Amino acid sequence: MKQPLTIKYRPKKLADVIGQDVVTKSFTNAFKNNSMHHAYILAGQFGTGKTTVGRIVAAMENCDKGRTLNPCGKCTNCKEIFSGKSFEVQEKDAASNRGIEDIRNINKEIYHCPINCRTKYIILDEAHRLTGGAAEAALKMIEEPPEFVKFIFATTELHRIKDTIRSRCITFKFNKVDWRSMYTNLNQIVKNENIECDDEALSIASKVAKGSVRNSLQNLQTMVNYVGNKKITAEDAKKAMGTVSEKVYFELINSIFEGQTHKAFLNINSILKDGKDAGIIIDNLYLYINNLMIAFLSKDKMKDLNFSESEIKRYLYQKKQITSGEVLCDMLSYMVDVSKGLKLNMNPEVLLNQFVVNSIISVIKNKK
Repeated sequence: MKQPLTIKYRPKKLADVIGQDVVTKSFTNAFKNNSMHHAYILAGQFGTGKTTVGRIVAAMENCDKGRTLNPCGKCTNCKEIFSGKSFEVQEKDAASNRGIEDIRNINKEIYHCPINCRTKYIILDEAHRLTGGAAEAALKMIEEPPEFVKFIFATTELHRIKDTIRSRCITFKFNKVDWRSMYTNLNQIVKNENIECDDEALSIASKVAKGSVRNSLQNLQTMVNYVGNKKITAEDAKKAMGTVSEKVYFELINSIFEGQTHKAFLNINSILKDGKDAGIIIDNLYLYINNLMIAFLSKDKMKDLNFSESEIKRYLYQKKQITSGEVLCDMLSYMVDVSKGLKLNMNPEVLLNQFVVNSIISVIKNKK
């Protein structure tokens, strides 16, 4: 049985981690200089590599071939660490191990000297979910641990980690990964796997991933499952991902610039038909307007950012219709309001219709 792409292509060395240069460089230098701290907080949205980096760092110290920046991935220690099954590099989920007794049990275990590994690691995922008492117990645990123990706290909500714990840890913030970096990664993967795939299909998989490398791999897997052994076309990708063509966004923005409210409303109705994911549509519309801002500021930057010729042609056409950058700033601001409304379960069609009305008013105002 084939491994899912998310598992097969999960990085096993820092050099392969995408979009987190500050984190990987900092760990690399600390490791080389033998100045690793005993406790870290890795904070950022899901799917950006927090637990993966935790595993890699643990494998760097515990690989059977010795301390190394490039764990072999084949020895017993590496296999167990990367599969999350090591007894001495323990992964705990604070969502289900969040009580004071859970932390006390971990505290008892850390004083047993490691047998197979050189350094014990406790990787605590969703660390912000610890109860008040458990957080206090964790604080005492990390203040003066045995020299052969290190801690990694992973969280999507850094602000919920107690300041007293944060003050005793080195914190690294993980970025949302740029879609172009994920596109490059997916492009290499389809070559490795001999998967026939249109460039636009890979762009779609990357753009709807919302900054998550794991999501981008899952999106590619979804498209592969959808087409079977056939070539993945852009149309296949749109159907599998529930997205719409950028041409539809082009037509919507054109209707706004031309002040055709009714036509814009019809565009929105067309975009949202068939129960497509409103969140993905709104994210992609925001991205489209942001790209239009790049075109407005400088067409040369578009080439630097690897836009396709058809994309550049569309954006530059609409650039000529923009009288002021203030219009685009207003539109981006209105899209933020749409996103907030969507989180409150408001009707997405109503929210987007309001976006259209506000945007047309802005266009008219800036023509004067």
